[in-house]
Amino acid sequence: MPADHHLAGKEEISITDLADEHLLQDPAAVPEWRDIATELRDSGRRPAAPYYRSVEEKLEHVAAGHGVIVLPLSTATCYTRGDITHIGIEDIAPNQVCLAWESARHNPLIGEFVAIATSDLPERSRAGDPR
Repeated sequence: MPADHHLAGKEEISITDLADEHLLQDPAAVPEWRDIATELRDSGRRPAAPYYRSVEEKLEHVAAGHGVIVLPLSTATCYTRGDITHIGIEDIAPNQVCLAWESARHNPLIGEFVAIATSDLPERSRAGDPR
């Protein structure tokens, strides 16, 4: 959310704290928000979610005060800016991030990247790793 938002500075919030906010992404991506959002309840419908080409583009809209986005913690902490802030949401389900690549590609750099990206995962999370 924008750094000057009234919730900025809190360590953690509830999804109900975001009920009156405009979510700049598909509500299906955050069903906990969709289920309590006042903009959906009051109007019975929601304008189509805008399409953004990158996380950076989403963050530009957040900084401009157009709404908020919900991102995985790894993404939120990667994109630090003075005009936005991130706050943990205590009551939404954990998000899963997946790594995928075209199976026909056999570049050694892909294998090296997969090894690095999965090095801290529990063994069961690597079950589909083709290496």
